[in-house]
Amino acid sequence: MSLNFQAISIKKSLEKENFKPFIFQYSNNLIIEYQDFNDFSLSHTKIYNSFVNLKNKSIVIISEKFQNTDKFKFSFSPTFQEAKDIIEIEEIERIID
Repeated sequence: MSLNFQAISIKKSLEKENFKPFIFQYSNNLIIEYQDFNDFSLSHTKIYNSFVNLKNKSIVIISEKFQNTDKFKFSFSPTFQEAKDIIEIEEIERIID
């Protein structure tokens, strides 16, 4: 199975009003890494949840700081390889459903 994902880095200089258009320009599954994880905010979670709902794609954020919960429609992973594995599993689940 060929994974269809885009790896992106959230730069510290990305302005808040540009965040949603930046994320929504993609139509693939996303693996996201923050240059400074202190920039991760509640407004980002709403945008990520909306992306997952509207595009029926996965988002995995690389972080050792957070764990997955039911309130997020996206996932956290400590490594890039685990992020790819999560996307692969979620793609298989979408095919089965």
